[in-house]
Amino acid sequence: MANKTYLGGGTEELDKYLSTRTTTENDVEQLVDNFSKAVQSSCWRSFQITDARKKNNFKKSVPWWTDSLSIMRKRVNACRRLYQRTRNDEELREGRKQKYIEEKGKYQAGISTKN
Repeated sequence: MANKTYLGGGTEELDKYLSTRTTTENDVEQLVDNFSKAVQSSCWRSFQITDARKKNNFKKSVPWWTDSLSIMRKRVNACRRLYQRTRNDEELREGRKQKYIEEKGKYQAGISTKN
């Protein structure tokens, strides 16, 4: 490749430049690879990328929290949502309310024993 930089203006000039390069270049595969690398390089420079590991370091967890407490918490929240959504059937609503209260008690007891 003779010159690797393009110092042109708008998209029309860039289009002309690329079309002449592809018609005059002997090794089109090499040209495509270089173009792909240039696009990837410009994307890496322009896009803001967050690192997932850094994000998790900011959120500190308590040492006594376990996976079973997470599961219990999700179960309690699911029961609460079911209870809150039930409005037409009073009998079903009372049953779901009792289940929610029971699950919430288990969850709170689990937290107090771990704490």
